[in-house]
Amino acid sequence: MKKITYISLILLSSIFISCDDFLDRKPLDKMTEEDVFNEEALLTAYVNACYNAYPTGFEEAMMSSTTDETYTRHGKESSIIVSRGEMTADNITTFDSGRFSNFNYWEKAYEYLRNVNIYFEKIDKATVSEDLKSRLTGEMKFIRAFIYSNLIWRFGGVPIITRSYSMGEEDYSVTRNTYDECVEFILSDLNDAITRLPDKMEGTNSGRACADACKALKARVLLYAASPLNNPNNEQSKWQKARDASLEILQLQGYELASDYRSIFFESNKEVIFRREYTKVNGHRMNLYNSPNGYDGWGGNCPLQNLVDDYEMKVTGKKPAEAGSGYDPANPYEGRDPRFYASILYNGAMYRGRAVEVFIPKGRDSSQGDVGSWNTSLTGYYLYKFIDENQSLSETNTQPWVYFRLAEFYLNYAEAQYYLGNEDECRVAINKVRSRKGVEMPLVTETGVRLLEKLRNERRIELSFENHRYFDLRRWLIAETYENIDAKGVEVVKESDGTFTYNPIMVLERNFLPQHYLLPIPRAEIIKSKDSLVQNPNYK
Repeated sequence: MKKITYISLILLSSIFISCDDFLDRKPLDKMTEEDVFNEEALLTAYVNACYNAYPTGFEEAMMSSTTDETYTRHGKESSIIVSRGEMTADNITTFDSGRFSNFNYWEKAYEYLRNVNIYFEKIDKATVSEDLKSRLTGEMKFIRAFIYSNLIWRFGGVPIITRSYSMGEEDYSVTRNTYDECVEFILSDLNDAITRLPDKMEGTNSGRACADACKALKARVLLYAASPLNNPNNEQSKWQKARDASLEILQLQGYELASDYRSIFFESNKEVIFRREYTKVNGHRMNLYNSPNGYDGWGGNCPLQNLVDDYEMKVTGKKPAEAGSGYDPANPYEGRDPRFYASILYNGAMYRGRAVEVFIPKGRDSSQGDVGSWNTSLTGYYLYKFIDENQSLSETNTQPWVYFRLAEFYLNYAEAQYYLGNEDECRVAINKVRSRKGVEMPLVTETGVRLLEKLRNERRIELSFENHRYFDLRRWLIAETYENIDAKGVEVVKESDGTFTYNPIMVLERNFLPQHYLLPIPRAEIIKSKDSLVQNPNYK
């Protein structure tokens, strides 16, 4: 029997649960396909390893730094490639390793799809219990659907491959399926998985795929498929499917909007539908990557003034630049949407027992601080949303990455209702998110185009840094507007009398080109396919 050398490193390094007790039975370099598919523990470990296939947001350089949310000093070369409109089929592979490893995603996705396809080729003959076989098959169908979803959101239609190519196989003349064909394939996998999986996974199975997670992914896939980028003729049937799928999520039992917005990303709560779990052994370094330099952090993904300016005023519900908003330029951080304080560290914000000091001269978290300038925010802000003050900067962190939570689906439902012409229902859904305890922003009353603008801004604020904005701007076909605005920040000057002056600064010149609505397929993949893969438009 042929050895599975392809997955051996994954099994060693990526398994979510401890497997020392059974991996000791036989050296991994002698593990055969027969071993994996005939031992329940090994088969479960195989599936566990495949959970690493889909991206999380806990990278050193986050996806938010490729759009108008944050700017990073670490991995900035890759970020600048996107921001300045310099992305090509040749340099897209610079994202495949290091700080931006989940951005390109093509090679990683198809490597994992090979592992998934091996599973489906072998599982029917596996000598494990039928109950386990059915459940793991459901999980693998969810994983495959999630992989393909992330591919089509980045590239458009991609090749649907359902068999495992051998290493070095010469016949690689694959072609791309259409976007709609990919959507149907994804939905087929999800519908099958729903019949195999329990509604929720709890206890020791927490974090594994469940039927509710399948329904959530299905709803997001349908929303994206109905959006202007993928639905140029505005087919109402696509919006109806998106609405109905989102409504199904809102009607699921056991979920409710959290009363503490900030706690959503740390504690178990009823708003979260599906999330990636971490342990100290299998953790991440978000606190280190993003904390201010004065706390010995790396000052990584720093919010832009562009985003800060879109947080509304608490009393009026208007953006600072709007007439009658109540905004005070001398006190720019007073009276803002409560989600601002839960998401962004600004000059004077309390963090780990002291106020953040981004001011010059000699602010402890500025370029003139004692720690030095190499990890200093260039925007005047630091990320706070996912940063747990109860966890150390010097150790791995365990806060989960949330993939699906209830608030998204109120906003998905609102969007579908808007495009179906049901503005009353759209406003009700938006206001459900805005009026919950702890947020309690003024209700949206706008109509027409202004209602659409409020809906889009609500997504920007509610879902900030959660890997939505990059895709939202593209599926709405408005990235040419927002990503052609230069990345901005603020210079805070402490005057001799102790007051502060806030001076706008330009952080990065941006240039969005029409081809960047989709990522380019890496040139190496085009060559490998012997030109059977057709490149996305306008890439040379």
